[in-house]
Amino acid sequence: MSPRRGGSLAAQLQFRIVVTVAVMALLMCLGTVLSARVILFDQLDRDVLTVKDRQIGGMRPDDPLAGLHSSSGIPDGTVILAPTERGPVPFILAPEGTKPPSADDLRRVPADGKLHTVNLQVGGKYRALAYDTPFGEVTVGVPVGRVETTLLRLTTFSIGLSLIALAATAIATRTVLTRATRNLVTLTNTADEVSQLELVRGAVEVPRVETAEAHENNEVTRLSSAFNRMLGNVESAFTAREASEKKLRRFVADASHELRNPLAAIRGYSELAQRAPDATDSQFAMGRIESESTRMAKLVNDLLLLARLDADARVEPRPVDAVEVVLNAVSDAQAASSDHRWLLDVPTSEITVLADPDQLHQVMVNLLANARTHTPPGTTVHTSVRIVDGRAVIQVADDGPGIPEDTLPRVFERFTKADEARAHTATQSTGLGLAIVKAMVEGWGGLVDVASRPGLTTFSVGLTLADAENVPAVQTTD
Repeated sequence: MSPRRGGSLAAQLQFRIVVTVAVMALLMCLGTVLSARVILFDQLDRDVLTVKDRQIGGMRPDDPLAGLHSSSGIPDGTVILAPTERGPVPFILAPEGTKPPSADDLRRVPADGKLHTVNLQVGGKYRALAYDTPFGEVTVGVPVGRVETTLLRLTTFSIGLSLIALAATAIATRTVLTRATRNLVTLTNTADEVSQLELVRGAVEVPRVETAEAHENNEVTRLSSAFNRMLGNVESAFTAREASEKKLRRFVADASHELRNPLAAIRGYSELAQRAPDATDSQFAMGRIESESTRMAKLVNDLLLLARLDADARVEPRPVDAVEVVLNAVSDAQAASSDHRWLLDVPTSEITVLADPDQLHQVMVNLLANARTHTPPGTTVHTSVRIVDGRAVIQVADDGPGIPEDTLPRVFERFTKADEARAHTATQSTGLGLAIVKAMVEGWGGLVDVASRPGLTTFSVGLTLADAENVPAVQTTD
């Protein structure tokens, strides 16, 4: 597969780097050989001119090579066609027995005073020069074979060195690129694995990309870290979705269960009323129908209130006198239930908090009703308002039996009901009152908490102050 059309990023980069190095090596090889050729042939031309100068300077009619006998630096194989008494005779400066080129071959060199490269039948290629002297025309030639051999060796060496450099480059780039793209490959594999996960339902465990080996400023490392953060957000979203779905399923099941009981009771008492032989039984059945209808209406109203609180992400709070709201709520609870002992600790001045007046009153009604409903007669319910660490804290405490340990962590969840330890009245709870309290308080930006043990259960509501006035004194009522 061509790296331009497919393959990994490392393979594509390696291909491009190797091609670039190959082109550069070829250019360097050509440049080196051509430069060497120019230098060597220039030296060859100077040798020819040197032979010419020395030959002319010492030439005699009886000895054309007189100027060359005692000279050094004349290349072996140098040939000269010089005039003698017998006519033009070819000479060669080489060991005895070496046959010189023929005079006819040397006469082919143009006598124009310029250097020419000729291919002689004996001796091969020569760099030759023909010129006139007082004794006649002379031709001087220096063999090219040594230069060509040197150029061939240099070319072979350059090509071999280039191939070695190319192979080393391929190995080195493969190793470096493999290491450099290791995290990128891991990132790609992780993304592919995530893309194949079943994300429609159920809990999802999203894998992560390992980035410990790479430098933190590396682009791939930064990309991997960002990818991990994105996967963390995705996993958190799926976890929240799963928790929300579980909560919704449980809510629907609990709501169906709570509605089924009064509906079944209404149906049963309706049939009883239809079959009642006398007015007394019929009147009793109608009374029970009314009671169950009231209970179901309250449950539906609470569900609608929770749905409305869920729909409104946040209520715009307003300044509210928390002392006045608590006083009114406790007064109403005391009038509704004389079986409990109601204590109140509030300051003599206002404590203004940021909340919704109607909802804050509903919060207090629900907390006091919870204490009244789930504690036996004679229980003391203590309500207080004070400032703690710059926040207004409203507490409703009772000395009842307490909330079971297994119920305490989910006491603010919907349809959560304590066991019989706190069910001491005939009034049936819907299990939504504390959920409404939590939703309302958090809607104003407040906090709600509970602590419970046998003999002391305390619900605390923390609210933001609208001012920073101190509470001068506390008023206690019984």
